Amino acid sequence: MKQNTLFQEFNIIGNYMGEYLIKYKSLLKLDSTVLITGETGTGKELIARWIHFMDDTRKDRPFVKITIPNIGENIFESEVFGYEKGAFTGAISSKKGLIEVAENGTIFLDEIENASPSIQSKLLQLLEDRIYRKVGGTEYMSTEARFIVATNVDLYKEVKQGLFRSDLYYRLAVLDICLPALRDRQGDIVEIANHYIEKLNDKFGKGIKQFERTHLNELLSYAWPGNIRELRNFIEKQMVFTETNTLNLSELKQRGSESRPTENSYKEYMDRVEREYIEKIYKQRNCKVEEVAEAIGMSVPFVYKKIKEHGIS
Repeated sequence: MKQNTLFQEFNIIGNYMGEYLIKYKSLLKLDSTVLITGETGTGKELIARWIHFMDDTRKDRPFVKITIPNIGENIFESEVFGYEKGAFTGAISSKKGLIEVAENGTIFLDEIENASPSIQSKLLQLLEDRIYRKVGGTEYMSTEARFIVATNVDLYKEVKQGLFRSDLYYRLAVLDICLPALRDRQGDIVEIANHYIEKLNDKFGKGIKQFERTHLNELLSYAWPGNIRELRNFIEKQMVFTETNTLNLSELKQRGSESRPTENSYKEYMDRVEREYIEKIYKQRNCKVEEVAEAIGMSVPFVYKKIKEHGIS
């Protein structure tokens, strides 16, 4: 992401969120690990990039994102730590790992809750000692990169349930930033919506009018369970199909006519859907975890975790 584009994207933080984050600004020049917690769609990666670019010593260095579920356990070390020539079949030359690529910059570990016990152990050693060794290598290398970690679950609750290492959790949660859901920062909704209208006007060559404060009640008639991501998608959909210079909010009125879900009821609903989905695939695959993982496109440790979390037998 180019720097000028990135700072335009910071506009979606909003005044409410900006005031919330300002108290952290003086702490962000420290090398401490940051744990960002928030529901899906609340902008965790954006905040991670904000932290990176607020640090004058790192903003011109790489920002490297590592999405934990996308890196299988068997290739984690070779991808993250790198490998030496001849380390394994197919290693015809040495390769830098993502840690080395991000040197003196920032490493963003997304969806950390999906890290297997083995990966958690490797990350703990890396964060504790700041050293690592390439696959097939004999010498340890050090890193000065900053680590920012994101999760959409209550990681402390995961620790209490035995699903996440407590020592790794306390190493990660040195600076803990909890991003509020969009429904809890209602003052930002119009501002964020107008940001996307302006951005998409340029993209689509349209002249859609921005929302005014009088539209706030209509925008708040819906709880936005998908948060900022859902709001953006709604704006884009309306802009694609509108034939006027104003956006139609009738769809939100229809959604708002239903009882507005609370934070707990939405989470309970999503947990139930997830449990039913995984349980169905689990039975279809005769309780073979590896086949379930392949069927749903997730890692084996992730499936084991969900089976235990939902009490699937």
